[in-house]
Amino acid sequence: MNDPLLKIEDLHIYYVVPIGNLKFGYRKVWVLKGIDLEVSSRTVLGIVGGSGSGKSTILRAILGFVKPARGRILYQGINLLKLKPRDRKKIAKEISYVPQEPSQSINPKMSIEDVLTEPLKSLGIAKSDIDRRIDLVLEMLDLDRSIRKMYAKELSGGMLQRIAIARAIISKPRLVLLDEPTSNLDISIQAQILNMLKDLKEELGLTYAFVSHDIDVVGYIADRIAVIASGKIVEEGPTEEILKESLHPYTQLLLNPEKTINKTTINNNLCPITGWCPWKTNKCETTSPPKTRINNRYIYCWRYTDLK
Repeated sequence: MNDPLLKIEDLHIYYVVPIGNLKFGYRKVWVLKGIDLEVSSRTVLGIVGGSGSGKSTILRAILGFVKPARGRILYQGINLLKLKPRDRKKIAKEISYVPQEPSQSINPKMSIEDVLTEPLKSLGIAKSDIDRRIDLVLEMLDLDRSIRKMYAKELSGGMLQRIAIARAIISKPRLVLLDEPTSNLDISIQAQILNMLKDLKEELGLTYAFVSHDIDVVGYIADRIAVIASGKIVEEGPTEEILKESLHPYTQLLLNPEKTINKTTINNNLCPITGWCPWKTNKCETTSPPKTRINNRYIYCWRYTDLK
């Protein structure tokens, strides 16, 4: 079996937050607690979870925006967390990012042509080649060439998201990190963007790590799904298997959102759903469940560990 393009091992991250409007100092809030994930080349890993689950922090850690307290992030076997800035910059050329808000990657004071030119200039690409690449990527995303001279304020939300995607792929990366790329779009536009991303993946041989709160969206595009709750992966496996027969109660909850009333997660070092889990035992309230393999998927739940 080939080594994964991206591998995350035992990733722990905390943020420091003030206590009582700074009157009582600061405290650590752990947002990721022992994350293990793999993304094979030319596949899509979907990371799904509720607001505040830590899913976007995983992408931020890969990009180097936050510093983990512990763990490894391996890209083609190289630990990104151990690289010097110069060496990290070389590898960063192969990893691109599509933020949830296009405004985070599109400068409103720049024309779309300049927005798309910017990442290529940093690679030292000749102007003639830059022009060809811009025309090619606009064609791939079904955008008219006239958009080159336009500005962000002149474009719809769906068009802006396409430009954000164009900017991410124009440098020919291997790995694209997508943070809720369809969450602020109408349903019809969401479908267009998802279909476009699938086509681009096949045409360019891309690999995606795709984050969303919507398991249906993730299920449409992902080869494998990782479900995260309060900073912990609770279930991970092939998309078809998880959608057909999810094992973890939290995954089942995401698939049946009408049942979410009073079903909150707990930010602790144990199972995040101990407050309402129908399978809870005394062990669940004292010891964190280990990673258990069941066929081609993984689950973190004492029920399945004890069955084995």
